[in-house]
Amino acid sequence: MKEKFFEAILPPLPIVGQLRLRSRDNRTLSELTVVPAQEPTTLTPFFLACLAELKAYLTGKSKTLSIPLDESDLTAFQLSVLGEMKKIPYGETRTYRNIAEALNTRGFQAVGSACGKNPFLLLYPCHRVLGTNGPGGFAHGLSMKSQLLALEGLKLHN
Repeated sequence: MKEKFFEAILPPLPIVGQLRLRSRDNRTLSELTVVPAQEPTTLTPFFLACLAELKAYLTGKSKTLSIPLDESDLTAFQLSVLGEMKKIPYGETRTYRNIAEALNTRGFQAVGSACGKNPFLLLYPCHRVLGTNGPGGFAHGLSMKSQLLALEGLKLHN
């Protein structure tokens, strides 16, 4: 039996374009995904609150996001990587190596993979994680990564 989700397509937002939000209970976010341009959907009060927070963040009016999350689909390793990522202050960066070392592992690629599978863009700031010798990857392209870092007052060096 397929699991039931509440789903919303947000109106276009600065930097990220359109996002699809999913929730199991309409109180916590289960997934936030960039999607191709499409017609926005009618938003529930929970999704309207998410939109307001995301818009404030992406326009520089807020430096924090506090949307409640449903992390039940994440593995223990993903949660540990995302937890370290969440500790990176606004306007700062870390490397995949820094995160791996904080987790007492040498699995830099595994850390990079967990970052790439982050289902909560912005809420877990994977754009703040860089490679040791360059920008590293970003699931939504280096242009978006660069723009998100610029929003925080940082310049991405290739």
